[in-house]
Amino acid sequence: MSLYWLSILPLAVAGVVHLMGRRQRSLVTGFALLTAVICANLSLTLPADTTATYLGQEWLLGEENRVLLAFMYVVTTILFSVAALSKSEEELYAPMLASAGLLSAVVLVDSLLLSFVLLPLALVVLGLGVPSSARSSTRGALSFLAWVTLPMPFLLAIFPLLEQSALRPQNAYLVQWSAWLVVPPVILWLTLFPLHWTTRLWAGSGRALIPVFLWTVKDGVVLLLLFALWRQIPVLREQGPVSALGAIGLMTAVVSGVLALAHPRPGAVLACAAMSELGIAVQGMMAASVGGLEGGLTLFVSRCVAVLLASSALAGINVASARGRESDGGSFGWRSVVMLVAFSIGVLSMAGMPPLLGFLGRERIYSALQPEGTHLLLAWLSASTGIVLGLVRAVWSAWHSQLRFPVGHSYDLLLLLVLGLLLLCVWIGLFPQVTLDLIADWVRRAAPASCL
Repeated sequence: MSLYWLSILPLAVAGVVHLMGRRQRSLVTGFALLTAVICANLSLTLPADTTATYLGQEWLLGEENRVLLAFMYVVTTILFSVAALSKSEEELYAPMLASAGLLSAVVLVDSLLLSFVLLPLALVVLGLGVPSSARSSTRGALSFLAWVTLPMPFLLAIFPLLEQSALRPQNAYLVQWSAWLVVPPVILWLTLFPLHWTTRLWAGSGRALIPVFLWTVKDGVVLLLLFALWRQIPVLREQGPVSALGAIGLMTAVVSGVLALAHPRPGAVLACAAMSELGIAVQGMMAASVGGLEGGLTLFVSRCVAVLLASSALAGINVASARGRESDGGSFGWRSVVMLVAFSIGVLSMAGMPPLLGFLGRERIYSALQPEGTHLLLAWLSASTGIVLGLVRAVWSAWHSQLRFPVGHSYDLLLLLVLGLLLLCVWIGLFPQVTLDLIADWVRRAAPASCL
């Protein structure tokens, strides 16, 4: 199978799934899961440095984007499994498959300009997975989709300015302007401060699976494109814009963490923790050192595992809450406790609690930044405190709602999936060396020299 099938196959199946709708639920779920598994396997089995020509464009699979593609489809498989086992959010299959197909093209097409054009389109299709009945999710999704389409003028202006600077080397200000034009797209696509509220609002109603796709897959693609841009055009990594992005990352971390106190719903607390963790990871990646970059990527990997764990447990909590209102014979017992504990550990990992991997990532970033004084440590501590207190409030509210976890094979499988993710989260925290070695290897191959 050729390289471009990683994009064509999910797009084609997304169209079929959309046409089938909810009439054949089992068939739709099977098609979606099988497609994600096939694409994950294809991304791992295709030889490295495979090239292909399709639609007049060169497609290239390297070691750096192979990791991201495999991760993308593994995450998609997990999210589809959670949706199927919890019997919720069935409308996400088609838009998530379509987005994954377009994001595959973004990663594989050997043209930065075309990749930047395709990225907003890949994010816009996710809006189709938001039910009109969920007002909070709809408002958050529409706000997010409005913002992600804005960066195009900034990106399209970069290339003409660089061309002019090559023709007129004496006009150094053109390079500086081009470097500053990178900042708005990064803020808008990563939804950093002051746009951090969009995905929090999207996830506030408890429908967190599509936001999880954004926090993991989308953020990974945006960071990969940013590194590719800096690697191809090193002059764009100017100290001023990079420092500004680091400062915005810090503001995102602090504001999102503190705001967790104001939200009693578990979904909103999860969103605040995810955005706070992303802000600190961005700080590390902007530190212009190997330690900072590795620490930022360590934090990003830890965040991905933690949000998958917390969102999967949250799906179980929402199912238990719904069954509790229906009083259909569910039971309040150890299954409900396991879901609450798993959700708590996922959020605590994003709060930087030891011995989880988030703590080690923070430690590396702090060493790389070499701050004078304790202001940075106090800022991170205030964010972590807000997340922990918000978590206590949300779990206390869920506990007193008398969750009744339903009985059935699918719900037991959901519990096993959550337990598997819980073990993975704890394992990478207790034995981080394997993860750290993989990250260091990726940095040596893929990171631009200007980041080091």
